[in-house]
Amino acid sequence: MAQHIIESRPGAGYFILATNPAGTLKDLDELIPPSSLHAGFLYRALDPSQYDIPVSSGYFPPSWLAEAVPVSVTGRLIRNTLSCSVPAPAAGSQALRSVIARKLREVHINASSSQIVVTVGATHAFSLIRNVMLKPGDYLLVEDPSYLLLQLKLIKGRDFNIITVPRMGDGPDLEAMEAILIKYRPKLFLTQTLIHNPTGGNTSPANGFKILSLAEKYDFHIVEDDIFGSLSAKQTLRLASLDGLNRTFYISGFSKVLSPALRLGYVAAPPAFVERLVEQKMYNLLCGSSLDETIVTYTLESGRYQHHLDALRQRVMQERVRAREWLGKVGVVFDEPGVDGLFLWGRFPAHMDIRRLIEQAHDARIFLAPGSLFSNTRDYDQYIRLNVSHCNDIQFKRFIESQAGSETARRVIEHGV
Repeated sequence: MAQHIIESRPGAGYFILATNPAGTLKDLDELIPPSSLHAGFLYRALDPSQYDIPVSSGYFPPSWLAEAVPVSVTGRLIRNTLSCSVPAPAAGSQALRSVIARKLREVHINASSSQIVVTVGATHAFSLIRNVMLKPGDYLLVEDPSYLLLQLKLIKGRDFNIITVPRMGDGPDLEAMEAILIKYRPKLFLTQTLIHNPTGGNTSPANGFKILSLAEKYDFHIVEDDIFGSLSAKQTLRLASLDGLNRTFYISGFSKVLSPALRLGYVAAPPAFVERLVEQKMYNLLCGSSLDETIVTYTLESGRYQHHLDALRQRVMQERVRAREWLGKVGVVFDEPGVDGLFLWGRFPAHMDIRRLIEQAHDARIFLAPGSLFSNTRDYDQYIRLNVSHCNDIQFKRFIESQAGSETARRVIEHGV
């Protein structure tokens, strides 16, 4: 006879729950894991129940964002019931696109609201551009290392080709880039100008001008991902401001600095491609969330938004200094001397087994991401991406210090060195 479990739900009654073939309920963490190392990284990074200290995640601790959306905004939203009961326009609400256009002018990007398409996060924005701009067999050029390269590796059955150019301290290797352009003639170049993920570097203005010159010469478009740019203390010009959105698609969003629960990004595009992007968005998901768009609109218009950004930026800088100091003492080397940004790109001592370190961190409920995830080469196998907002947790600090000590002791025992 089949066995069932009866659950009592107060106010609703008793319900029979179906069981799996073994006769026991499956826990969520027993589900079949993702099919690749890269998917596994994102699967774990997006599930806060997996770890106590998400050192390699791309998000701030919840406490850092607790005051990001003012209470007055949520109260105003509740009162404005109309905004919660109508769908968002396909391109995004006019109110939100107008306030985004005003914010862009503050960083010298002149885009009208009609050039802005609201998306479900920055990754969705890039997906729309990719689908509009690339035909089967086309080449897409991306920096290496890059978080965006990791995202591209997850695309199954893609009909375009991916080629990489080395990312240097001040942007892509321009000599290598031109050789690639001559040989492959890519249609798109995907880059991060400010606070590059994972290296933390910034593209220099000189390199920015050269990239735009190459775009004209070899007839390709640029996708500039600026998802972390608002955390930069520098007023470095973006490619989109230098280019005037002629060959540049500018992507950003608000999930990082407001709340991961608000899956809302946008692309500012050359006018000729806006309609096609909106059509592609409708094919994908019809429209976005009117609720999310209204919350973000009210928050951006509130007087506290800039104060929140300033405070967040200052806190990131302070935690960055602290993390670099103690990690440097245990032998971690940083290629990029940048003073701001969420990530540190750390090369761990050669005698430390990174795979073993990550496995032991997992057992201690600490999330670490190996540098190999972000590259197509073996050049970054000894690197780990570190989120400064989690680096200074005392439990993580003790873990790394103990591992550094135990590795040294093991080498002495095994090799007499």
